[in-house]
Amino acid sequence: MKIDENIFELVEDTELEYLVHFAAPFTGSDKCIIPKGTAFAPHSPMRGDALYMHLVEEDGELLKRMEELVKVNYEQLYTRLQGFSFFITEEQLHTIPLKFRSGSAERLLDIMRKLRSPLYPMFP
Repeated sequence: MKIDENIFELVEDTELEYLVHFAAPFTGSDKCIIPKGTAFAPHSPMRGDALYMHLVEEDGELLKRMEELVKVNYEQLYTRLQGFSFFITEEQLHTIPLKFRSGSAERLLDIMRKLRSPLYPMFP
């Protein structure tokens, strides 16, 4: 399906939610403002209406801000922080202003529909 060929960037500063992974039997979530111009590439299904995505270029300042949020919001688990997982939902593809470097929102929506089909029983 070549999900990762759909690269897009944020047209404006945007609040995005993400998962916070720990070396513990717990996964949290948080959200922060992601700067305009930050580029993402979806890479795998999260659930029927969402795809995991990763930063195209690493942004040390953004990751530092996210780690600071973990210190505040998950103080007891901070030392067990393993990383973050960004995701984008079908609704966000309709509502967040995105500029596609390659691919399109329509293509990603089509991929989500295909992932929900009976050929992919993981998403009823």
